[in-house]
Amino acid sequence: MKRTIKERFLDRVSPEPTTGCWLWKGAVEPNGYGRFYLSDRINRRAHRVAWTLFRGEIPPGLFVCHHCDVHGCVNPDHLFLGTHAENQADRKRKGRGVRGERCWNAKLQAGQVRVIKALLAQGVVTQAAIARRFGVAASTISGIQRGESWRHVPPADEVPPDWGCDALATEPAAATLPASQNETLAAASLALPEDDSSNHR
Repeated sequence: MKRTIKERFLDRVSPEPTTGCWLWKGAVEPNGYGRFYLSDRINRRAHRVAWTLFRGEIPPGLFVCHHCDVHGCVNPDHLFLGTHAENQADRKRKGRGVRGERCWNAKLQAGQVRVIKALLAQGVVTQAAIARRFGVAASTISGIQRGESWRHVPPADEVPPDWGCDALATEPAAATLPASQNETLAAASLALPEDDSSNHR
């Protein structure tokens, strides 16, 4: 007899008696969210599947968020629906926002960002040259300059000699780096028709 989706799902759940969380034992993303395979080719985030199985459909535009702040928890009693703004407000209220090098997909460290900000402040070197020097995309450097990321990190008081403008101006373009495992996973998830975000809880 073919097993139901709910039966297969519950096989991958491990109840935690102290917190009441249902910890996911199946596939897990680098950021801690579980993935459940509905079929050989279709998979979804486990906590979203949990909501659908135990609570019903997820209205368009809403996120499935965690009261418990445990990404790997799939207990429907620990989940709630909310808009992106409500989810961000909940994270801020609980002090759970992850930023800087603590982010699972961070490409830079705080010390590097301090140097980057100092170079940007000098206004001599192009963003493209800085991006090549640090092995990141030019959009990453642009985001730092506009204050969209790493706002909590101040610029360095001075630029180390080996990171100076002369070195950057003469440095050849870096070779294209292979996609990391995290980037591969993120690219694959874009093909999935689910209203989800790696930044929500």
